[in-house]
Amino acid sequence: MNIGYKIKERRKELDLTQVELGQRIHKSSQVISNWERGYTTGIVSEDLQQLSTALSVPIDYFVPGHKGVSAEHSSIDPRLEELIRIYPHLDDKAKELIDAIIDIYKRHK
Repeated sequence: MNIGYKIKERRKELDLTQVELGQRIHKSSQVISNWERGYTTGIVSEDLQQLSTALSVPIDYFVPGHKGVSAEHSSIDPRLEELIRIYPHLDDKAKELIDAIIDIYKRHK
């Protein structure tokens, strides 16, 4: 089974549309469709992590033998998971704010 088939299979198990899955991972329904039909190969690891989280499966569901951990099986704070998911989509001002918070934490550690 290829990755696209597994994405589609799990999406349908969760009764999600391609649009709904796309919204969860900040991708268009066309991207989801292309993945599911195998038109796009070589899905990047960030997208696999987001799919893993959105579909509540470990990454090795898509890539057998992968050593990653899904959000469901992780002890990472869910707020951090959300920050990691949305960080690439933030504007520069928001990223600077996060960097400033990290700097304050480091100074007071």
